[in-house]
Amino acid sequence: MKEKIFIVDDEEDIREILEVNLNNEGYEIYSFSSADKAMEKLSEIHPDLFILDIMMEGMDGYEFCRILRSSEKSKNIPIIFLSAKTEEFDKVLGLELGGDDYVSKPFGIKELISRVKAVLRRSTRAEITEEKKDIIKYKGIEFFPEKYQLKVDGENVKLTKSEFQILSIFLKNPGKIFSRDNIIDSIRGFDVYVVDRTIDVHIMNLRKKLGNYKNIITTFSGIGYGFKE
Repeated sequence: MKEKIFIVDDEEDIREILEVNLNNEGYEIYSFSSADKAMEKLSEIHPDLFILDIMMEGMDGYEFCRILRSSEKSKNIPIIFLSAKTEEFDKVLGLELGGDDYVSKPFGIKELISRVKAVLRRSTRAEITEEKKDIIKYKGIEFFPEKYQLKVDGENVKLTKSEFQILSIFLKNPGKIFSRDNIIDSIRGFDVYVVDRTIDVHIMNLRKKLGNYKNIITTFSGIGYGFKE
């Protein structure tokens, strides 16, 4: 069954380039000139990935991302931001809102296709590889791999796919130190370029969500991160 991709961009030429090339890769493509039009189609079709422009008339990509991440139906669908915004702040904001990757315009189509494949691979792995029914507990943290769920002091905490996979790596390997490259390889595969500070941003978001237990994620200066009991 073909994986479905929603392309949301108000530039017609960009949509056409993406549609032709991704169709050639075997994906089922749905193309929209606005976030509102894509939102309407969500009631009929459940996509496997969004390629989302940021600077659009009407609802911009950031706001659309917030809506997607607040809905049970769409909160786990991966998002690749595609934008002419190139400042680090814009990239970090996109990741903080729940984006899975960020590609700056102009872009190389081969690089974009590589990122699409990697994000979809990672999304599939997150859905099918967690077969154990164990609950990982530490102090006030309860981690449910099979449910894709985290509880902190009994309260449900929402995680993005990247955050879930990073926390899973740490909790399953207490005492082990992971470099940023180790973490990237584990959650994205070996063939994808990621923007600077991607891992740092995910770690920062995880610490915020862990609240009183944020210090279980330890920074090993000059080396990386890990879970230190």
